[in-house]
Amino acid sequence: MRGLKEENKEKAIELLEEAKSLIIEYYEEEKILCDGENQLEYINISEDGTELILKEKKCEDKEYYDLTDISSKLEFIEYFEALDFAKMDASDEYKKMNKEEYIQYVGSLYYLGERGKEIYERLQEIEREVEKIEE
Repeated sequence: MRGLKEENKEKAIELLEEAKSLIIEYYEEEKILCDGENQLEYINISEDGTELILKEKKCEDKEYYDLTDISSKLEFIEYFEALDFAKMDASDEYKKMNKEEYIQYVGSLYYLGERGKEIYERLQEIEREVEKIEE
């Protein structure tokens, strides 16, 4: 993104902002898999407006993502494995929760799966859009 024409820089910043919002949403929804704790410490746009800087609570170092590879951040395979395990273990949670809590929990797991796919797909679209404006 460094060599963008001036007219494309604004579009790139819009895409960065959208990607940032999607990742924030992803981490917020993912809390159900992490004992209710959001694993995102912070996410910012670099000063030069070319990358997202992301820091997770469980990691010592911050990570840098150019928009051409931002969907890789979601570690999608691990995400779905964790989601599948949580769904399989939902029966154990049934014994610990009242009816409303359990319905909320199971509903959130299924919502997370569908919304996670949408977020991942949109991040992939953003990657393609950035590649087009870089040409």
